[in-house]
Amino acid sequence: MPTSDPPENLWEGDVNEAVIEQWTDDTTAFDRMRQVVTVTTEPQSAEEIADRARVSPPTARKYLSTMAADGRVKRINTDTGSQYMRAPQMLAMRRIAAIHREHTKAEIRKSIKELQEERANIKETHEVGTIDELTLVLDAGDDGWVDVARWRQIEQNLEIAQAALALYGFDPDDSHAAAVRIAESTTERRERGAFDDEASRTTA
Repeated sequence: MPTSDPPENLWEGDVNEAVIEQWTDDTTAFDRMRQVVTVTTEPQSAEEIADRARVSPPTARKYLSTMAADGRVKRINTDTGSQYMRAPQMLAMRRIAAIHREHTKAEIRKSIKELQEERANIKETHEVGTIDELTLVLDAGDDGWVDVARWRQIEQNLEIAQAALALYGFDPDDSHAAAVRIAESTTERRERGAFDDEASRTTA
């Protein structure tokens, strides 16, 4: 069954009921739960998510448990019960899987090499070895801050590309689970504010 997109402004409640009815007719309960979770960036109860997805609370709890188990949803225990939100690694996981699906191994390796070369050029230009070193030598308003922002973007893109490349080492039938594990690792490193430069040096 084709998956329809949710009605515009559904989450604010400003939408014609006929449009909502068409959405529910064209999608499964799981499709609607998945779509609602994708845009749920703040913790909400299963009942709140169920109302937005137009499913029953028991159905919502069942699917939320399933999505929490496979890394799509983050479950938060509170004094008033469990709340749920999109898992931090979900977007990274989707991007990793998309790159793996849409690009060949050679293309990903080429992109990694280009990113590494661009990073090396920034290091050479400023005669530094790390982003932290560069930030310490820059004054407020210095044009070099543009390179700081680009360097951070390069590091993030390298992690995503390397994770997509790593999926080629897994059985295709298990690629989703692999993407979850890799995305979780990527998210953890970002939350610590550090990047794995060693992986960058050994992948290409």
